Amino acid sequence: MKKYKKIPYVGSVMTPFPYFVDTDNEVGEVERLMGEHHIHHIPVQQNGRVVGIVSERDLYHLGDRFLPITDRARIRVRDIMADDPYIVAFDTPLNEVALEMAKRHAGSAIVLHHEKLAGILSATDICRLLAEIFESEFSPDTGDDAA
Repeated sequence: MKKYKKIPYVGSVMTPFPYFVDTDNEVGEVERLMGEHHIHHIPVQQNGRVVGIVSERDLYHLGDRFLPITDRARIRVRDIMADDPYIVAFDTPLNEVALEMAKRHAGSAIVLHHEKLAGILSATDICRLLAEIFESEFSPDTGDDAA
């Protein structure tokens, strides 16, 4: 584990080159990508520009859960995406992004570099880094500490 002397930037912690969908894609494509790659958030682009995000929660709340899968699959991404995703620059300090994600109750932030989709930072990415910091900063439990 590397020791951090300063707060890392989002770009050093994010998941790079995320999967994404277009506003005109069918929801079935989102479900396929999430299932195949075990992901919970997918940025949405239109003409190469990020315009939204679809989360696993959006899919869960998609109309009647008893709607046949064939009907669900024909719904377009633009009809269910959140069109106000939290978007940050590649060089934004991680503490600022984590705090804002907590304030917004957001599970992810979309990362842009030179106005192009560069990555996605999820709560899982932040937890992974936090666990590494805990492991490097604190000694293993010896059973001597009183609770």
